[in-house]
Amino acid sequence: MEHIDWETGFVFSPQPMYMIGTNNPDGSPNFCVITWLGCSADDGPCLVMTIGGSKLTVSNILREGRFSANMVTEDTLWLADYFGTTRGEQKKKDDLPYTVSRGRKLDVPTLDDSHWIYECEVVRHLALDGANLFVAKMVNIQVDSAFQDMDREHIDLSAVCPVLYSPYQYFSVGEKLGEMGEWKQHFAGKENVLSHVEKAVSDIQK
Repeated sequence: MEHIDWETGFVFSPQPMYMIGTNNPDGSPNFCVITWLGCSADDGPCLVMTIGGSKLTVSNILREGRFSANMVTEDTLWLADYFGTTRGEQKKKDDLPYTVSRGRKLDVPTLDDSHWIYECEVVRHLALDGANLFVAKMVNIQVDSAFQDMDREHIDLSAVCPVLYSPYQYFSVGEKLGEMGEWKQHFAGKENVLSHVEKAVSDIQK
């Protein structure tokens, strides 16, 4: 495989999409879409989220220290697209119909149509050059009751149907490819590769 170099300013990484719910100063809900988001741990499971630029969502989080993260799925994509292309500083985002509830553990707005919701409380904040990074404790997780029998250690993404973001484009999650530890099955007949890998693992364990 031949590789070429791209400038680092061209950012690409397959990213999950979340509609971030916060309270405006007047108590009304505001939602925006954030894709710079992942999971970590800081005395328990956390969401790590970076928000670039000046956004009403940043002001709301800095003021209240909490938010909801509503996973974008295939059936909520175009509502998310609306939230993500409309600025809350300019107008309330009420051009489309949607219903909002309150968090069960935190006073944050949550979307009734969301299948997977994290209620989060900020525990760390770092002001970056042109962005803000938040580490937020997962205080509660609301999941669609349709998933109540799902194996929590083997979450079926084909059932959840999350959307992935690539700059200015949206993609669905494809078929399941396999499970952890199945690599030997996929290298069948490649004894030299297996021998090399097994030797490397053995050397590490010594």
